[in-house]
Amino acid sequence: MSNRSPAADRVCEAAVAHFAIHGYDGASLNDIAASIGIRKASLYSHFASKDALYLQVLEDAMAIESAYVVQALAGAATAAGPGAVYVRAIAHRYEESVHLRYLLRTVFLPPATYRDIIGRTYVQFLELVREGFLRQLHECSSTPLSDDHAKRYGLTYVGIVESLYVEIVYDGPEPMKARRDAMWQVLMDSLQLRLSLPA
Repeated sequence: MSNRSPAADRVCEAAVAHFAIHGYDGASLNDIAASIGIRKASLYSHFASKDALYLQVLEDAMAIESAYVVQALAGAATAAGPGAVYVRAIAHRYEESVHLRYLLRTVFLPPATYRDIIGRTYVQFLELVREGFLRQLHECSSTPLSDDHAKRYGLTYVGIVESLYVEIVYDGPEPMKARRDAMWQVLMDSLQLRLSLPA
């Protein structure tokens, strides 16, 4: 992102918002160009094709959302539990970040041509989520965590996060919060019983 011209950055900013709403198939380079006051031909001076622009926006969204995840899970676990900061921030992040909205639309409705690359990209993203949670879990647990338990709890956390992504995309923030609270309580109850986390 840092090596692009300011004009190319403007194209990407317009494109991420457009792709987040219309997806790949419904997107129009004419509309993207018009939204920033340039002609389609000028857009091609920055990106050779719709595909090139779409993949650049995917790279941008991954970088931005990965940095957000790393930052949200960087510190010590809060009293609400390991990984709670990110889980509780999903609704707000979805509302404020066009990059997350784009990323989730892309993951849930990928163009067939890029299904594999999008899948690999998303798996890498979820691995960051899992690693951040497990680091906090190891730090706050007074009982050593076996590899088997770490794997199980890491997968559980990722499953909760993914479930919340689906819920916010398809049902909105309020139903998502009800699902979050229910699943989070079950996870915390399990962690408190097995790993002696503070209640």
